[in-house]
Amino acid sequence: MKLETREDPRSAVWISAELLRWFRKAARPMAWRETRDPYRIWVSEIMLQQTRVETVAPYYERFLRKFPDVDSLARATLDDVLKAWEGLGYYSRARNLHRAAGILLARHGAKVPRTIEALELLPGIGRSTAGAIAAIAFGEDVPILDANARRVVARLFAVEGDPRSGAVENLLWKRSASLVRKGKGRDTALAVMDLGAVVCLPKAPRCPECPLSSRCSSYLRGLQDSIPPKRAKKTTPHRDVVAAVFRRKDGALFLMRRPHDGLLGGLWAFPSGRRDPGEALEEALRRSVREKLQVRAVIQRQVGAVRHAYSHYRITLHGFLCELSRGALPAGEGTGWLPGHGEGTFALPRADRKLVEIIHREEGR
Repeated sequence: MKLETREDPRSAVWISAELLRWFRKAARPMAWRETRDPYRIWVSEIMLQQTRVETVAPYYERFLRKFPDVDSLARATLDDVLKAWEGLGYYSRARNLHRAAGILLARHGAKVPRTIEALELLPGIGRSTAGAIAAIAFGEDVPILDANARRVVARLFAVEGDPRSGAVENLLWKRSASLVRKGKGRDTALAVMDLGAVVCLPKAPRCPECPLSSRCSSYLRGLQDSIPPKRAKKTTPHRDVVAAVFRRKDGALFLMRRPHDGLLGGLWAFPSGRRDPGEALEEALRRSVREKLQVRAVIQRQVGAVRHAYSHYRITLHGFLCELSRGALPAGEGTGWLPGHGEGTFALPRADRKLVEIIHREEGR
């Protein structure tokens, strides 16, 4: 691993000035930039974790209509919060928002704290998110190091090596801090984010368009395509998942709540299980129904198959219409019936929601 340790303070001052000059002309319009409300900025920063701006925008507006402040979010049920988040993915973010709102209500008078130290104590907030909230909401002169900032700073100062390794990351934090001029924390954070989003791209960076190219160490040395180093591509595994669709006479569909910890925690889904190697789909479904519901089912027919990709693997969700041949479906907490029109307060994983849509199209609903 090779680190670039030299820094010319004059270069950082020049970069900061040019970056802010560019930002005044090129800033991207976003709803959460039109406010200084710390709550709204906090919500936007959590939503933007691992999600693109254009995807977040409609969810942000919808979420704030339902939960306009810390108090309303803290007092809401987790089901209501997950429903408002449905489709945005990475649901641990929604659970963390809900938990953090409860903490803010109980310990901070329903106000978002302004210090990085206090922000980092809240669920779902790491160092960079804390810095972004402190800078954007409160104007604190603190650095950020989200995915865009990490790439921009690494290239500007030709910091080689894995940007997530300890020594490299520490150096990147120092370089990021060197760009923040007094009283310019908010604009610097937003400017670095925007430069990384529209110019200093992960692939094929637009160096000729960059206002900083004349002082960018990577560009001057022809290293812009190798900094940061590309990670080796991993094979994305595929899993076949079978789902049992039990339907009442009124058209309602049986659902179960997923465990709160882990992937898709707290969401409602069809009873399902993974197919083992060499196992037929129907065989896997019968086994899964026995293990999860302690009942026996007659499989009537397949109603649909949905492909979906998660961050580390892909699935095909195979839905089968079933009837009970022995036993009764569980009732009570953790079980429910999705109304025939498919609405209600149930938040479903995207694959299960698509399966519901297939079933309703088939029925002409």
